[in-house]
This record gives sequence, C-alpha cells and structure tokens, in this order.
Amino acid sequence: MTFQRRATGAAGIAVLALSMLAAPARADGSHECFSGERSPAGDMYTLSGWGCSGAGYADVTVILRFGAAAGTYVCGYVFPWNGTLSGNRCRIS
Repeated sequence: MTFQRRATGAAGIAVLALSMLAAPARADGSHECFSGERSPAGDMYTLSGWGCSGAGYADVTVILRFGAAAGTYVCGYVFPWNGTLSGNRCRIS
C-alpha cells in the first residue's frame, strides 16, 4: 500500500470521527437498574429505580432486574441521577 493511499484512508477516518462528534445526541437509549418500583399513571406507569446505569433521556428502554416491578419497560422520558432513575410515561415492553 502506498503512502498516498494510507494518508487518504487516515484522513477519511478522521473526517468520519469528527463528524460523529459533531452529530446531535440520540434521543433514545437504555438504562439498567438493580431494583425499582412502579406506580400506575393512567394507562402507563411511573418508575423509580436504584442502582442504575445507562444513557439517554427520551424514548428509552429501562430494565429493572429485581423486585415486584422487575421487567423491561419503554419510557417516554427518564431522569437519571447518581445511580437513581425516575421514569415517566412508561409501558411494559
């Protein structure tokens, strides 16, 4: 492989990497919590989770591993903070 081909390939990778950094954040994601609770909110639920990790704020998947509310949910929006999570407009997935 010639130097020119390598340089062109490296430049292409750099442009791709920089464009990905400049792209807006995705509106979806997922969170996983060790335990949590759910409360009815009309035909949906609100969730509270503990021991959580993940990313995303809107249209996210939330997995509660243990407890009465254990399961997989899709939430309209969530607020994660220091390992806790509050989810709104959630439905069982």
